[in-house]
Amino acid sequence: MKKYLLLLILIAFSSCNDNDDNRSDENRLEGKWSWIRTSGGFGGPTSSETSDQKVVIEISNSTIKTYINGNLSQQQKFFITTKKSVFGGDRKMIVIDKSDSFTQEFYLDRSFEFHNNKLYLIDECIDCSTSEYERVK
Repeated sequence: MKKYLLLLILIAFSSCNDNDDNRSDENRLEGKWSWIRTSGGFGGPTSSETSDQKVVIEISNSTIKTYINGNLSQQQKFFITTKKSVFGGDRKMIVIDKSDSFTQEFYLDRSFEFHNNKLYLIDECIDCSTSEYERVK
């Protein structure tokens, strides 16, 4: 009987889920990311880093800071949530708090993916762009 009780307890503990998926992705997002290229959008152009302009984003807690040549260009609050994607299915997305940005520009929600040491931010609209970043070590 004790064996069955122990087995039942082990099964119960192993099936518990504290659902820290969002926090896990926030931890992976945190840090500095150097912009490599942006592609897509109307006509599918690709732009990439030039020697005279270095773009780095710093993601910490719930803030994204954008630096151009070492100077703070923009600071935005964000949160992560799962939403329906225009590309199909549900995706985790960075949602910018538009009321707390330096400028009143229009910002789209962005889904994101990690591949190796790279971060891909995908604008959530048809014919929009994808930006590729590499983690700064």
